[in-house]
Amino acid sequence: MRGTKRYAVACLLAGLALALATPAYVASASPDLAGYLLHAELFLLQSVPYVVCGALWLPWRSPRTRTPAVALAVLLLLATLAVDGPILWSPAARGGDMIALAYVAVSAILTIGVLLGSAVAGAFIWSAARRPSAHEGELALGDRMKDG
Repeated sequence: MRGTKRYAVACLLAGLALALATPAYVASASPDLAGYLLHAELFLLQSVPYVVCGALWLPWRSPRTRTPAVALAVLLLLATLAVDGPILWSPAARGGDMIALAYVAVSAILTIGVLLGSAVAGAFIWSAARRPSAHEGELALGDRMKDG
């Protein structure tokens, strides 16, 4: 595994750890929310964006996939920090009987973001692979000039 993929894996694991630790910490810091947050399904859903990103981008060996893998992993980590940071700062400030739904919604939005980002990155990779390189274009032009 190359350095860039290691960096992507590290970002995905850090984001996953943060996403899983946040509801657990909130449940321990505010015991009245524990009944809403301590469910296996919630923790499973929290991991979906990171698993999807890793499954879409880490298996590829092409050098063209390294940049999107790292970019999506870093963006996912930054989004997780932006959402979970304020929650960790004051865990009792947010609460209510719909708090688990908020975590599910954040996970769903992050998953949609990963899928959209993957579609855009995949389209760029596909279009770059279909374009002839500069060297191939020169050869084709040289062949035409020789024939014509």
